[in-house]
Amino acid sequence: MNYFLVFQNKSYKEERTGGYLWAPQKNETGQTFHHWTDMKMIQKNDIIFNSYNGKLVSVLIAKENCIEHERPTGLDQLDLWEKDGWLVNAEYIDLEEPITYKDYMEDILKLQDNKYAPFNKSGRGNTGYLFRVSKELANFFFELVERTNGISRGKFEIENNIPEEIINQIESDLDLAITLDKTEKETIIKSRIGQSAFKKALLAIEKKCRICGVEDERFLVASHIKPWSESNNQERLDVNNGLLLCPNHDSLFDKKYISFDETGKVMVKQSLDDTTKILLNINETMRINMHERQQNYMKWHREKFLNN
Repeated sequence: MNYFLVFQNKSYKEERTGGYLWAPQKNETGQTFHHWTDMKMIQKNDIIFNSYNGKLVSVLIAKENCIEHERPTGLDQLDLWEKDGWLVNAEYIDLEEPITYKDYMEDILKLQDNKYAPFNKSGRGNTGYLFRVSKELANFFFELVERTNGISRGKFEIENNIPEEIINQIESDLDLAITLDKTEKETIIKSRIGQSAFKKALLAIEKKCRICGVEDERFLVASHIKPWSESNNQERLDVNNGLLLCPNHDSLFDKKYISFDETGKVMVKQSLDDTTKILLNINETMRINMHERQQNYMKWHREKFLNN
């Protein structure tokens, strides 16, 4: 996946209304520039952060690869460029709280690459349309979006980056197992896709069971702290709402036989006898690390554990 930043000061309203990005191939004198030709690098599911009046107001998801396309009619009245150009159809996800780039410019300048970067050393946007964003800077932007707007990066990346073969396999399994109406089938497919994407996101952060350290991915379960069935769409794909666990510990955690206190120390149901605890590899000395956002989900789980 690639990341970009687009300066839309002249064309944001038209491009937002049309659901696309567009840049010319050449100017009136026949010249071209990397901030136009880089449009050809955009592929389906790539992420584009935008800048309009110095603020990040939308995050875009490319719906398909960049294509050659004449200037859209919505831009004709602007009369800014030559007719032939590059077009990317995109989904615009608008932010309720736009982010002012200059408020974070010191960090941005440290994280962006030296070449083809969106901002110059003085913190002003470079002249041009589309610029490349490093993974480090993209991560920083995602953190800002989550902090200020409460939207996790899964909203932009996970839901829109599911390999087609996974969808086909799920559909095949369903057809072999049971006959379902269209609505039921779509519901189950979305659920399994979400779970698969959720594990992929967790594996990008940690590679082993949080409790015992099992590292074989075949035996790791992406366990929701707040269960899928009781979470909203954002919580279901929020990596802060998950732990990678081995099958034994996933079962104990899912059935509320264990939970964790505010310090990360394991809490074990008294109904588990010593032999069971030994066989399932759980004891009261175990502890995990949790950051603040995971603590919020664990509080929910702990309350269920105590009242179960």
